[in-house]
Amino acid sequence: MTSQDCEKMRKKWADDLKAAGKTALSGKLLDIDGALSALWSTYQGSKLGLSILLEMIDRWHGEHAGAGASDKTWLAVTALERWAAGVYHQSSATVNARGSDFGQKVIAQRAVVLKSGQLPLKISYEIKQEQQWPSQALKTYKWSTYLEVAEHGPVVLVRVFAAYDPGGAKSQSIKQSMKNVIESFWNVAKVDLGDGRRARDLQFDLTWVDPSTTYRELIVPKTTPIGPPPKPLNLMNPAELKAWRDQVSEVRGVGANLGTWDVEDRVEVIHEFGHMIGNPDEYFIKSFENVPSPYRADIYDKPGFTTDSIMNNTDNYDKNSNKSYGKIHLRHFDTVKRAIAEYLKCTGRAANTVTITL
Repeated sequence: MTSQDCEKMRKKWADDLKAAGKTALSGKLLDIDGALSALWSTYQGSKLGLSILLEMIDRWHGEHAGAGASDKTWLAVTALERWAAGVYHQSSATVNARGSDFGQKVIAQRAVVLKSGQLPLKISYEIKQEQQWPSQALKTYKWSTYLEVAEHGPVVLVRVFAAYDPGGAKSQSIKQSMKNVIESFWNVAKVDLGDGRRARDLQFDLTWVDPSTTYRELIVPKTTPIGPPPKPLNLMNPAELKAWRDQVSEVRGVGANLGTWDVEDRVEVIHEFGHMIGNPDEYFIKSFENVPSPYRADIYDKPGFTTDSIMNNTDNYDKNSNKSYGKIHLRHFDTVKRAIAEYLKCTGRAANTVTITL
């Protein structure tokens, strides 16, 4: 949205109100002029900024259920909703642009515009899986998920926290590239919160934080020539950290895992993010704990690269090729679905049923 678009919307809104004989808005749609200013100054047309406006419109409709086409204010709200929804569903770079502190801006601005103090809910789960490769001993792997759930109009936002700080000139671009690849692959689902409103977009936001933060997954790249750091990055003093950073480079490797990523292998990174949102591997897995999906040997105890699941197969994800590929299944959202249900419980909606669709 350009500043000219903003001014045109503001003028049309004022004209419609005047024609309807109204000087001020009623209900929870507070002050559209202020909302537009906030939308423009803070988000400049971004998706979550538009979602604030759409949420205000939803609330207005809820309080004016009897209004119809003869009501000028209803017509103005509907026209605004149609415009905002149209822009929201665009896929241009401007609409999708976000800053590093974007999520916090949304939280703060939502509280101001909607007069709501509802904060996101941070949730962590401890996952354990037992895996046995052919002719090898049974091994146990444990990890934590770091999630944050919030509502923003037509979006249920799930932030996933990770730290990646190996230094090097390419670190920032690598982090942004991994974020883009992960979010474009995983942001494909919708979630119904069981409240009678239309289904929301389920949107993941991979949020990079400082390694000293405790609520995060710490990730290092596959490195060469000196290999992984000699000790955790947050335990190094500045001289040690610089010495290590100066010697390593981030390159494609072999055998990535949740804490060590092959930063040039897009599908591997997507697979590891699947672990970050609570999914076990699906190859040679004998059991797992604290995962809502029921264990099934026909899904989880398979050789790698033999099914069409992203948690089994990281060969490629080109659905138009003749190769096998890793894709998302509904079971891959089960832990996130559980987290959303806990969020609803904390917001007084424990009886609601959460439904996720692809």
